Amino acid sequence: MIYDRPYMKSASKPFFQRDSIVMKLIALNVGIFVIQELSFVLFNQPNLFADIFALNSTQFLQGQFWTLLSYSFLHSSGLIHIFGNMLGLYFIGRAIEPLIGSRQLLYLYFASVLAGALFFLSLNYASVGYLIGASAAVSGLLAFYCLERPEEKITLLLFFVLPISIKPKWLLKIYFGVTLFLLLTAELTNQTNIAHSAHLGGLLTGFLYYRFFYRSGNSFLSEFNEPTIELPNWFKRQRKSKTSFSYSVNASTEDRRLKDEMNRILDKINAQGFQSLTDEERTVLNKASQLKN
Repeated sequence: MIYDRPYMKSASKPFFQRDSIVMKLIALNVGIFVIQELSFVLFNQPNLFADIFALNSTQFLQGQFWTLLSYSFLHSSGLIHIFGNMLGLYFIGRAIEPLIGSRQLLYLYFASVLAGALFFLSLNYASVGYLIGASAAVSGLLAFYCLERPEEKITLLLFFVLPISIKPKWLLKIYFGVTLFLLLTAELTNQTNIAHSAHLGGLLTGFLYYRFFYRSGNSFLSEFNEPTIELPNWFKRQRKSKTSFSYSVNASTEDRRLKDEMNRILDKINAQGFQSLTDEERTVLNKASQLKN
């Protein structure tokens, strides 16, 4: 019953199915990149997509507000830019999608994209350059992963060649420090065409998501949506005794109620992850796992 759910399947089976949001994002990015390259070959207009979908302060002020998100699906010509971003999205997304679910990962992805755009605009309002690429989104996902798994040693390919092992907590500190340093010394002095400000916006979004939405079990929002009414102790004792009696008299009815509650909890896991469960919900889930189909 419980283990028929997709997120309760054996880990030996492939993680990425056709409904994986990470694979859909990768396919969308790669598909748009191919169209970009074909448009350059067929029409010899390298700025055809950039003029419409890339983020630029002048065009944004002229009303192209959609570029706050659409810029993230464009990449520069050549394979290095998109290959690096999609490689990061694949490995980081594979690790965190089971933790927070497809919907929450999508929220985090586009929130990082938006924050990256706003950071870029705030620091490059007088620039004529364009912002493109999914680096802000990947930075947000990376920040979340490093905060969630700080001690889990990982192996990276430095310059895609040299393997190095590092703990995520140190990777995040190094990445944040280098990004901030290059922002101040290179981007703000017009010494580079890399938007470190967008990377920084993504990193801060990943931190805020982890701190206020993930680690707190969504309490930041739930405190405004859920009433905090507690029943009196005498009513709790009376309710408990009635429940015990009804369970012994009509176990099948109580089993059905338990299954219904279990289905609600599983849907919550699928949407928000295991960390969102209360102690009572975990107890119900363990009890329901012992029922026969």
